[in-house]
Order: sequence, then C-alpha cells, then structure tokens
Amino acid sequence: MNIISELSELNLKDKILLQTFSGSGAIGTILTSFLTKSLEMKQVAVLHPKNVAPVAIVKKGKIENPIRIFQSEKFALMSCEISIPYEELPEFLETLVDFYIKQGVSYIIPVGGIPVFQTPNGESKCLGVSADDSALKFLEEKGVELLDEGIIYGSVVETMEMCQAKGFKNCFSLMAECDPGVPSYHPTKEILLALRKLFGLEFNEEQYEEIISVIKKRIEESSRIIREETIDKTRESHL
Repeated sequence: MNIISELSELNLKDKILLQTFSGSGAIGTILTSFLTKSLEMKQVAVLHPKNVAPVAIVKKGKIENPIRIFQSEKFALMSCEISIPYEELPEFLETLVDFYIKQGVSYIIPVGGIPVFQTPNGESKCLGVSADDSALKFLEEKGVELLDEGIIYGSVVETMEMCQAKGFKNCFSLMAECDPGVPSYHPTKEILLALRKLFGLEFNEEQYEEIISVIKKRIEESSRIIREETIDKTRESHL
C-alpha cells in the first residue's frame, strides 16, 4: 500500500498543486530546489510507495525522504526525486490524485521536459498540454503556447488521464523543451515564466540565478565523485 505520512499541519485547499518527477533535464529537481527556497515552502508530508527499495537523498550529510509534499500560501508541490517502477506507477499516481482531490486543490499541474534537439542559441519553449478542452482554452487565454503535435509519456500522461477519468477538469501539464542529457536551467525558468502568466507567480530572476549556481556546484561535485570512483575501479581491474 502507498502511504502518505503527514509531518505537520497540511492544508492544500484551493492551492495550485505542481507535481514533479525526476526525468529529462532534471527539471523536477531544479524546480523543487528553487520553489522551496523562493516561496519558503514548508515540507508537510512524505510518501512511502510500495515495492520501492529503501532509498534516500543526502544533503549536507543528512538523509531525506525523496518523495515529499511542500506547501506555501498559494502553491503546493509534490516532488519525487526517484524513479517509480513502471508497473507500480498507475497505482502510485492514483493514490496521489485521489489525495489531491480529497484535499481540495484548485489545479493539478504535472510538469516535465520534452526531449528535443536544441537550437543553436539554446532557446526553449514551455508548452501546455491537457486532456480537457476548458483547460486548453485557459492556457491559450493566458498566453501559454500549446504543444501542436508530438508524443509524451510517463507520469505526466498518466496524471492527466487519471484526472480526466475522475472528472477533475483543472489539470494540465507544463512541459519545457530540453536536452534530456544535461541539467535544464533555462527550460526550467520557462516553466516559472509560464506560471507567472497563469497564476501571477512572483519570483526574483536574480535569486533564480543564485540558486541554480548552487545546484550546478552540487551536480559538478556528484559528477566528480562518480568519475573518481569509476577511475579507481578501472585501475583496480588492471592490477
């Protein structure tokens, strides 16, 4: 059974719920790192999915649950920084969607990346997708471009289809074009700009640059450790 454990007073009523998973361009990780700091979001719950091996993320030596729910005055955020086995994903997402609806959220917005070949100047777009015509009209009226044609998959699709099946109409996805193999700092910013258009999200662009510089250092350090471990193992295999 998927278990949601509340850590403190949880109130998602009328909040705009953003849902992020680890995926293309590390967009979910970057977005979580920025929003939790800039909006001073409080962690209010953790999730324990069934049939997933014990795993934790480590920050400054401290372990943390990799699946968390945060909230601020206007927004809520479900952040999952591990991969959920495909065969477990539908049930896991149904647990989440049922929980969101029961809590009375106003919108459910799964966000993610669309793998594309980057243009020479590194431009990217944030594109809207939904299973509901009224949600598409809302996006267009707010000036968010729709994905004209393409294929998307995974948790984003499953969440939108789940909401449609349960009659929850205020569900759409914001997806940024990105190179799936590198951290997508600029594409993530395009999602933030779309949230500004849609819901008046206030964020300081200078603060964004400061926070992503810290994320870059963490990624570089992780990459260095992985490289050194690989070199050591290679050296040992040749002794």
